[in-house]
Amino acid sequence: MLFLVLLAAAPARAEAPLKRSRAVKELIREAGAALARLDVARARELWGEVYDIERSNVAMCNMGQLDARMGRWEEAVVELSQCVEHMPAPRTEVERRLYDHRHADLARARRRVGEVVLMPPPGVVGMFVNGRGVKDGSRVYVRPGQHEVMAVGQEGQVARAGVKVEAGESKEVPLTFDKPAQAPEERARPPKGASGPGAPGPAAPKGPPQGAGRSGPDFRIVTTGAVASVGFLVAGTVSLQSAQGYEQEAKAARQHAQLMSTVDPAFQPDYDEMVDTAASGKLMRLLGTSALIAGAAAGAATLVYVWLPNDAQIRVTAHGAEVRVRW
Repeated sequence: MLFLVLLAAAPARAEAPLKRSRAVKELIREAGAALARLDVARARELWGEVYDIERSNVAMCNMGQLDARMGRWEEAVVELSQCVEHMPAPRTEVERRLYDHRHADLARARRRVGEVVLMPPPGVVGMFVNGRGVKDGSRVYVRPGQHEVMAVGQEGQVARAGVKVEAGESKEVPLTFDKPAQAPEERARPPKGASGPGAPGPAAPKGPPQGAGRSGPDFRIVTTGAVASVGFLVAGTVSLQSAQGYEQEAKAARQHAQLMSTVDPAFQPDYDEMVDTAASGKLMRLLGTSALIAGAAAGAATLVYVWLPNDAQIRVTAHGAEVRVRW
């Protein structure tokens, strides 16, 4: 297998004639030397640098095969799918063996991952799988197991769903934004201008319902408030950690672009990728901050409810809540 990977650079002329710079040739030479001493991780890193410079299918194929060697199945499926799609028909025996080997690697990688097909609602501005942004379509390859899918709308709506996939399995995940429930008083309100025997008369003055005073905190309300507070705080912390990861990734990409610009003046960094990474970091930081604020508010409201006097009367209306307390 390693011998076939070493041959990956050989048919480069047949796949796509390239005029390689001295820096690219040196990177390929170092990658071959790393693979000869079985340093697969270093060889994968060097081929990634080659792909950043020349964006060739040869580099993509080598990245996919080396990721498969290291058990990075999600990345290997994406890279090898693009590799075999752009490979020309083989013309020699060596090219035939390499062609078959790459297709076999792709088939083996597909058997190790699950496929999640996202079906987002209209008006989506961002989609995430396990906290990581999805940038290239709605088809995502993941490791077997339980995964969390989230979509964010233009007005801040959030749709979440959990999905469990097995190796080699593909599942569609429909996402729907939650609609705010209609208030009870709004549903019971008659149409404007209604009259006649069946129309309700003037509404009686609203006062606190009988028995509204409580002998102690309702355990269900306290539990719900505490769970909501903890849930928001945990989600906010995870989102902020993801935002920090995106920011570090964007910083590393900028440093790499500066380094490659000094090595090769003709190098053109992928600004779209850096901008997408930075935007994902900002979005996750916004979501994390919002979740922390919501968690703190839910916790404060729960504490206020617990410490209200026992004869407090609470009445919920369409516009808020009315609390009457006798001290």
